[in-house]
Amino acid sequence: MKFFGNTYRYFFILLLASYSYVNTAYLETFDYYGITEPKLYIWLTFLLIVALVWEGNRLLEKRIIFGKSERKSKIHPLLILFAASLILAAAAGWLAFYTMSRLVSGQEKELFAVEAKLSTVFALRVNLFLQCLNGIIFYINRSKQKELEAEALRRTTTQAMLQAIRSQVNPHFLFNNLNVLSALVMTKNEEANEFIEAFSSVYRYILNHQEEELVPLQQELDFLGPYIFLLEKRFGQGVRIEKDIPESYKSYYIVPIALQILFENAIKHNIVSVHHPLVIQVFVDQNDHIIVRNNLQKKTPDEASTMTGLSNISKRYELTMGREIRIQQGQDYFEVALPLIQKVPV
Repeated sequence: MKFFGNTYRYFFILLLASYSYVNTAYLETFDYYGITEPKLYIWLTFLLIVALVWEGNRLLEKRIIFGKSERKSKIHPLLILFAASLILAAAAGWLAFYTMSRLVSGQEKELFAVEAKLSTVFALRVNLFLQCLNGIIFYINRSKQKELEAEALRRTTTQAMLQAIRSQVNPHFLFNNLNVLSALVMTKNEEANEFIEAFSSVYRYILNHQEEELVPLQQELDFLGPYIFLLEKRFGQGVRIEKDIPESYKSYYIVPIALQILFENAIKHNIVSVHHPLVIQVFVDQNDHIIVRNNLQKKTPDEASTMTGLSNISKRYELTMGREIRIQQGQDYFEVALPLIQKVPV
């Protein structure tokens, strides 16, 4: 909500001018300085000063707070607005007095100077009052915006976790992995135990990190270990995972479960077979992005994509870091680039 651009600003201008006039008259300020102009003339001067100060600040606010200046300057936009408004208010006070004084003749030269000073000082005081109100409303709005963003992030993160859990507990996933487990139990008990441990590790990680916004990359990679184990047991040589992550990047942070969702996305939309293995590469580029790339061998017909997973990851990055993910598709590959950050934002 814009303070100076408020829909009811003309009513507030009238109210503030009238209140200021009544308050000044009650203190007998006009008698003290020997001001004898008609009361209507004085009230109109008050009204013109308030209107000029308010409308002038509205134009400045539009340019400084909501325009390009806020993004370019390192100085807080409220400070820039206040500094500019001082010049505006002084000019508005003098201009209002000069305009109204043309309607009344016969002022003494000495009295003329006093009234000009009073008008300028009044304009500066009105400006200070309005700037204080604007600052309060500005921070209230920013606080509400942060709350809305935090709530949106919580909802998005919850949706991502639920999606990850659903992808693991859907009937196809359970059926396929239970078949694998059944075969292992009948042949190799040791591998069956490993499979069960990996299976439980996947769920444990998702449940333990469902409330977190960011996790260390090393932690996410550790989670991929048992998940990749399940994929390899299910698809055998039909899927191949290639990871090349330098140690220096493993302390960076990433959105949790993001890599697993990208793996699921690749498997869902591509052929996975021994004769046409799906190769998923995970590496870091020079721009501090972790890349998940797979060779493109779409199913025929391809399963319709809702883009839910990618959209979810994108929203979480935008809300958490203010960053964007990059999606790129070539003739024979599909890749998604996720930004990495060195420190968790406070």
